[in-house]
Amino acid sequence: MKKIIVSIFAFIAIALTGNLFSQSAYLDKPEEFAPDKPCKIMVNLKLTSNDWGIVELAQTEDIYIWTWKPKEHPAGHPLANGIGGAAWKNSNEALKMTKEAEGVYSFIMTPTEFYETSAANVYKEDFHFLVKPKDGGGYGDPDRKTEDLLVVVDPPVGPIVKFLTVPLGRGEKKDTIATTTRDVFSIVYNNAAEDKVSMQNADDLYVYPIAYDETGASYLIAANARKAGDFAALKMKTTKKGTFQYSCIPEKLFHFIPIGRKIIRIEFQIVKPNLRTTSDMVDGTLIYHFNLGGC
Repeated sequence: MKKIIVSIFAFIAIALTGNLFSQSAYLDKPEEFAPDKPCKIMVNLKLTSNDWGIVELAQTEDIYIWTWKPKEHPAGHPLANGIGGAAWKNSNEALKMTKEAEGVYSFIMTPTEFYETSAANVYKEDFHFLVKPKDGGGYGDPDRKTEDLLVVVDPPVGPIVKFLTVPLGRGEKKDTIATTTRDVFSIVYNNAAEDKVSMQNADDLYVYPIAYDETGASYLIAANARKAGDFAALKMKTTKKGTFQYSCIPEKLFHFIPIGRKIIRIEFQIVKPNLRTTSDMVDGTLIYHFNLGGC
């Protein structure tokens, strides 16, 4: 009987999901966040409310971050939000953001150093801020800014284990995927948590998937696990050292299933491209059920 391995990383790798890009404010690489290490806060102005016209203002003016949590610096501090007697109208040049793309801006900081506070307080308070041009208006003039923005940062919880799915699986075994098979589905494998010696420090990895429809019929890309390495579409991407990701749209991957049939389950085996014996594969089969699947 196949052993089913379905578990999640204790750190949630949101940066690997498309959901990150539907948020107006987020961290560039949330899975690597640590309060005492540099991080990049990203803001997509086009996803803000634009109630004060910030999208249009950014086309001709520099953009600045204005932040008050986890801690706000007092007037006169080198990193105070604004300068002078009308601080809101004169943002600090040290807080100028970098334009990454049209409407997308970033600000790099080491939180404990920037806010001069503890890592525990960073986790407790999160990042509260808004984005504005140098002159934020006010003092009788219309405001020029975004709404208040929030980036939540949570401390890591529990042991790091091997697998994460995006979207996260539901149910007791975390193996039920509540999206359609027309959506992007990802598996993330943390090789650093691998206890099988022959699979540790892997360089290249592939998935060997088998899809099943509602009749029980099965569908293959590679004829067997040994052939998985022959298919570029089955190669896992190295997202950082020791972490591998495989993303697909199941209906596109298995584009050849008969019209009218539904993919209700996919089984994945993670293997080395030069698979010869069971020493060249991760133990166990990853099994996921698509409860909204369908072609």
